[in-house]
Amino acid sequence: MRHTTRALLPVLLLLLSLSPVLAQTFTGKVVGISDGDTIRVLKDGREVKVRLNGVDCPESHQAYGTKARQFTSTMVFGKVVSVVTRDTDRYGRTVADVSLAEATKPTMLNRELVRVGLAWWYKRYAPNDKILSALEAEARKAKRGLWADPNPVAPWDFRRGGSTARSGGARTTASRPSSITFKRAPSVTLPRTAGVYITNTGTKYHNAGCRHLRRSQIGISLKDAEAQGYTPCKHCH
Repeated sequence: MRHTTRALLPVLLLLLSLSPVLAQTFTGKVVGISDGDTIRVLKDGREVKVRLNGVDCPESHQAYGTKARQFTSTMVFGKVVSVVTRDTDRYGRTVADVSLAEATKPTMLNRELVRVGLAWWYKRYAPNDKILSALEAEARKAKRGLWADPNPVAPWDFRRGGSTARSGGARTTASRPSSITFKRAPSVTLPRTAGVYITNTGTKYHNAGCRHLRRSQIGISLKDAEAQGYTPCKHCH
């Protein structure tokens, strides 16, 4: 009897270690979209902030950030989802896999964002996820979404200041805009892949050094600036 108990002990410990994760799996209605990879879900009458596991969408002021948020909203807002908890991050958000609970086929939001090219596979936090790896490789090859940009900037680099860009996995360092302020920038015709600058609150895109470019300047390609509705500043374009 004692021998049997000892043999079963590892199995019992494994079940105990898994039980909290299983207990945190729940379904609820999506009542808010913070950005492409963060949503709010009702659980027992209260809102739970859920960060999608294993993916990282462009920031809201980054190229394709708005499109990623719109895609997530279209896919899950107002709908009932299944939330499978994986962890809790340092901000107290529930890190989880999110799927449509009422779909005829299982549809995971995390994977769909990567598949359509509106999120990066977050290797740092999901290094062994072969499905996300394959979906990102497929999106890159097809140049879907953000991969249409020849030099997309990973969100984690953008959050550090946007000075590091990735292209096909290789890193290149982009030069910072000059701190010199010109009275009037010369009028030029830029190629659509050229870099311009936008701000957190403005509706115009600018050349580096434009006197109307505020401190909250964000580097972006001309193509993406126009795609997001920004128009040229009349003083530097």
